[in-house]
Amino acid sequence: MIGILRWSALGDIAAALPVIRALKEKPVILTTSIGYELLQDEFDEFVILQSKNIKDVMTFILETRKKTDYIIDLQNNDRSRFVRFFFKSADNKGVDFNQSVTYIFYDIAKKSKKVNSLDINFIPKEKSYIVLNTGSSPKWRSKRLPFEKWKEFSQVLYEKFHLPFVLTGDKSEREYVQEVAKYIVGDKEIVAGKTSIQDLKKIVSDAYLCVSTDSAPMHIAAAQKTPTIGIFGATNWVISAPFGPWSVALYDKTQFQSPPKKNRLEIGNYYANIDINEGLKKLEKFL
Repeated sequence: MIGILRWSALGDIAAALPVIRALKEKPVILTTSIGYELLQDEFDEFVILQSKNIKDVMTFILETRKKTDYIIDLQNNDRSRFVRFFFKSADNKGVDFNQSVTYIFYDIAKKSKKVNSLDINFIPKEKSYIVLNTGSSPKWRSKRLPFEKWKEFSQVLYEKFHLPFVLTGDKSEREYVQEVAKYIVGDKEIVAGKTSIQDLKKIVSDAYLCVSTDSAPMHIAAAQKTPTIGIFGATNWVISAPFGPWSVALYDKTQFQSPPKKNRLEIGNYYANIDINEGLKKLEKFL
């Protein structure tokens, strides 16, 4: 049995999901508790890294060896390379790291010759509701759009689709999302801070469309084949782009010709000229 390793962060684990699904046999998922929360409904075999201390890393290695002797390392840091030393594995030499993260993971996995093509078959979604994932963690306030921008987006979306909005986010974002909700045009429900990761996965899976900041919910929605518009400015819209032909990354083309070389923590005017209609036009055949 193949082991596939991705510890963090939740968005990157979600971005790896299309690759994990493409493996020729069900893998052992080598991850953290947050990865287990996301993947537990699809996979049976897990080894959980409890912490980063050396004792827990060695326990992790011993438990993994009971289940597999071959791993695909999608983490690619010093700790994962240490773990990889004890197993047969595919290296990541020659992989292009200047492409969307899902395809970076896929190029690494292909070296194992144990993976099929990525599934890009699309099944149209029911016209249920539109997810607006407006927040980001307090550390990444730079990803948060001005309230008026969400008002503009919601006006366009409501006039075009006449669907209610579901506003997602975690507990740390709830107060901010409640403030955003005051500007949303149309019917809306706030679920920020009320959902488990599995709840969120179902919510975005059942949505007709997801419009999101660069975040874990964006990657989860794209992995669930929900048409997804990712909103970028402070972070790299090439590497962090959501997966699939049903997804698009939007950024302010008036201000920026290329993505930032380093993601920006400082709050700035990154989103002023983004037009949601551009994303809707690109996703027209999926909507």
